[in-house]
Amino acid sequence: MALIAAGVVLTATAMVLPWYSTAYAGNVEVVVRAWGTEVVNKPGDWPAGELSPWYGLPVAITAALMIAGIWVERAALAGAAAQVGAVGITSVLVVSERGHAVEQQGDFAIGFGLLFLLIGTLTALAGAIAVQREPA
Repeated sequence: MALIAAGVVLTATAMVLPWYSTAYAGNVEVVVRAWGTEVVNKPGDWPAGELSPWYGLPVAITAALMIAGIWVERAALAGAAAQVGAVGITSVLVVSERGHAVEQQGDFAIGFGLLFLLIGTLTALAGAIAVQREPA
């Protein structure tokens, strides 16, 4: 249970930290967090309609499942497994963003949020597996 709780805390922390940031040509920096995108030094012609990805939604749902796992059997395992998938999707998006940054002659940096999310997911998964193995 302690591992599940630690995984949820790390996941929650990851939701407020930057997941990655990109400095595009022209000094435009894009900082992506779980609930949206912050554009620093936004020029006048920057497209406004593509700047609110809800990356955090699947992660928040899976974290809720892990919390429910404290009371409901197998929910923690389902939540941890689902979060592995959510982290996979987020990682693919980060790799895609990195490619876009390089294409725009920009610099790309992985944020601490993605690292916390990965550690939290592995911790929660280990805890969820351990809970399933405990005698009833």
